[in-house]
Parts: sequence; C-alpha cells; structure tokens
Amino acid sequence: MKNRMAIHSTGYTLGIASSNPEMLAFATDRLREEHEELREKLRMLETSAKELILLDDSVKGIQLVQELSKQTDQFVDELEQHLKWEEQELFPFLLTYFHRQSVPSIMPSFWVLEKDHELGMSFIQSFQEAVIVVTPLMVKKRLAEAAAQLLQACLILNDHLTLEEQLIFPLMEKVLTDLESFFS
Repeated sequence: MKNRMAIHSTGYTLGIASSNPEMLAFATDRLREEHEELREKLRMLETSAKELILLDDSVKGIQLVQELSKQTDQFVDELEQHLKWEEQELFPFLLTYFHRQSVPSIMPSFWVLEKDHELGMSFIQSFQEAVIVVTPLMVKKRLAEAAAQLLQACLILNDHLTLEEQLIFPLMEKVLTDLESFFS
C-alpha cells in the first residue's frame, strides 16, 4: 500500500488559514462533519457485515455481500476525498504552524495516524479480494471470513477517526487561541 501522507512541513504555504480564525473554525467544523458522515457509513458497513456473518441463506448471503462490496467501494471513495483535503490543506497547515514553535514535533502523531489508516485499508482490501470470488457454491464460512475482514476495518477506521480528532482538535484550538491573543 502506498504512503498516503507524504507530508513535509517545510516550504509549504500556510494553506487554509494563515491567520484567519474563521477559516480555521470552518476547517474544524468540516473535519467534525466529515468524520461524523464517515462514522455513519462505518456503522452501516459494520451492521451489514454482522448480518452477513449471522446469515444462513447462501443466496441472500451472496446478494448481501455484493451490496456490501458496493457500499464499501463508495465508503472508500468518500474516505479518499476526505484524506485528500486533509493531506493537501489541513495537515500541512498544522505541520507548518507547529514546526515554527519550540515544542516537540507532532510529526510522529501523524505517522501513527497514517499507519492506522493503512491498516484499516488493508482489511478493506482483504474484504474486497475475498468477495471477488463469491459464488453460489461458496460456503457460509468464507462469507463470514470476508465479513470479519470488513468488521475489523470498520473498528480500526473508527478508532482512526477518533485518534485523529484527539490530535487535531486540540491543535486547532491552540492555533485559534494563539491568533486571539495575537490580535487582542
């Protein structure tokens, strides 16, 4: 899996906000809203994956796994759009801002987020590979194993969103506090 967060804090313009508290507040709200939308999709995927594990009817199981595969593809597309915004605007701004201060680097925290994301995506990829070969002769166990991969991805990615919020929201609050004290 390719490195998603190849971010370097030096030489990047401040992007979304440079010194605009309204843009920072907008970015914080956008992050919160997009995470909630992603969490809702993860809950739907998780519910369907659990249903698939418990399903005894193989014909219904194949129909459900095909629908689940489509929903997973849609989720991945939405997640990729979210990540693109984070990587192009939000994270470079924060890395640039905090790189200029005499505090420990926040870069290791971003690396942890990146690894979390990669792990979650690897489970989604395992699910997607497993459902490619779904046939009417496929046993319930194989369907359940594929669903378990997706369940694991849902758990990891949900935790990833929480960890990201625990890192980003306090940083954004610090920037806003700094701007308020600078302009007061």
